[in-house]
Amino acid sequence: MIRKTRLAGVCLAVLFVATAAGASPMPSGPAVPFVRIAAGAVSRVQAPAQLVIRDDAGWRALWRRHAGPGGPPAPAVGFDQQMVIAIFAGQSPGRATVRVAKITRGPDALVVWYTIREIVKVARSPLRVTFTRITTPPVL
Repeated sequence: MIRKTRLAGVCLAVLFVATAAGASPMPSGPAVPFVRIAAGAVSRVQAPAQLVIRDDAGWRALWRRHAGPGGPPAPAVGFDQQMVIAIFAGQSPGRATVRVAKITRGPDALVVWYTIREIVKVARSPLRVTFTRITTPPVL
């Protein structure tokens, strides 16, 4: 039996168009339909990653990395008309999950809009709680 590792967040989406993908500051654009093929807080991919896979060999390699040896087979993807976008949150002490909210088409890129969600519990405190998003790795 495979030991399941609690790792934070995986979300895989299959796009039904074959176009360039990337980041863009554009706030809107035509919506690009997608199908979620895997999501959850359990993955063997340990580092945060944003990946675009355009061929079957790359897809099977990523799926083996994600599901581990003896895991379920990779879902079918028709790479002649589709590609896979994978977002991994990486390791986390909690159960963070990634959710693709939407994908839009800009003039020169597809823009994947996603969130990372996590619910944690801590000791009760009368102190005010503030939130700060870390954009660089913390110094330990």
